[in-house]
Amino acid sequence: MHRYFAVIEGESGAYGVSFPDLPGCVAMGRTVEAVLLEAAEALREFDADAMAAGSALPAPRAAGQLLEDAEVDAALRGGASLASVPLVRAAGHSLASMV
Repeated sequence: MHRYFAVIEGESGAYGVSFPDLPGCVAMGRTVEAVLLEAAEALREFDADAMAAGSALPAPRAAGQLLEDAEVDAALRGGASLASVPLVRAAGHSLASMV
């Protein structure tokens, strides 16, 4: 199972997540817990779309490599956090329905 790092930004009531290794893969939620659940679902759907198109997701970068990324560094300096999100391939089920 791969794990991708997500950048969490926002404030109570409005959080957003983006994946530096997967441009366009984003999620939103009202709490950190909710946004992480939504991030896992977005990651799964992003992977499914890539597989349906006949391609694969790029391998996730290591934490050290991400910290050298200027955009990630700027987000972290601005108060964002990093979270590791697992890519769970659940055939026929959404993660939200499994909670």
